[in-house]
Amino acid sequence: MRFLSVGVLLLCAPAGWSQSATDLADGKVTFRGNCGFCHGLDARGGRGPALVGRQFLHGSSDEEIKTVIRSGVPGTTMPAFIMENDELNRLVAFLRSLSSAASDHAAPVAGDVARGKQIYQRNGCARCHRIGLEGSVFGPELTRIGAGRSPEYIRESIVNPSADIQEEYAGVTVVNREGKRTTGIRLNEDTFTVQLRDLSQNFRLFQKDELQQVIPERKSLMPSYATLPKDELQDLLAYLDRLRGDVNAGAAVKKVGGIR
Repeated sequence: MRFLSVGVLLLCAPAGWSQSATDLADGKVTFRGNCGFCHGLDARGGRGPALVGRQFLHGSSDEEIKTVIRSGVPGTTMPAFIMENDELNRLVAFLRSLSSAASDHAAPVAGDVARGKQIYQRNGCARCHRIGLEGSVFGPELTRIGAGRSPEYIRESIVNPSADIQEEYAGVTVVNREGKRTTGIRLNEDTFTVQLRDLSQNFRLFQKDELQQVIPERKSLMPSYATLPKDELQDLLAYLDRLRGDVNAGAAVKKVGGIR
C-alpha cells in the first residue's frame, strides 16, 4: 500500500468496539500482503509513512480510512485497492490495534535541531529539495518528511540514497548522435520521445530517432552523505524528523538562486 497517507494511529475505538483475535490475525495477513512493502511489515514505515504512533492526515474514522484504501491518495503513489467489505473491515481493525504500540514512537529523534538545519543549508540540500515554500522540486519534497517517513528510512536515504529510488525521481541519461550525454530526472517517455529535467533543472525533450542511447540510471542522482560525521548526521536527522507539515517549516531555508 504505497504512501498510505491516512496518517497516524492516534485512534480511539468507539464504545463497545471489539475485535476477535482471528479477525486481527487476518487483518495482519492482509496488511503484510498488500501494505508491508511500502509501510514496513511492522507498519513502522519505509517508502510509505509509518502507521504506528503518527496522526492520520485524511481522517481517523473507520469510513475515512476505508475511503483512502479504496480510492488511494491522488498526487501520491498510494493506489486504490479493491477489497471485500469483510477483508477491509479486518484490515482497519488491525490498523486500529496498532495504536497500543504508539507510545514508543512518541519521542522525537535526539539531536540538535537548529544545528541540523544549518547542516541542511550548508550542504545545499535546497538545490534539490523543497521545504514549505522554499527550495526546489528536483528531488522529493521534505515539508512533511518527519510525519511521512520513519527515522530509519530517512537515515538510509541520506547515507545510501540508491537503496530505494522512487519511480518519479528515477534518473536517465540520453546520448545524442555526437556522443554528448545529458543526465536528469525522467519526467516522461513514450515511443518517440524522452522528457527529462536536467541537472541544471531545465526541461529537456529529446526525439529518440536523434539519439544513440537512452540509459536508465541504476543509482540515485542524489549523492551519498555517508561521510558526514556521526554527530552531524544525527543532528540532520533530528531536523528532518521535526518537519511535520508546518506551513512555516521552510521559512528559514534560504532559496538558492536559479531554482525554479
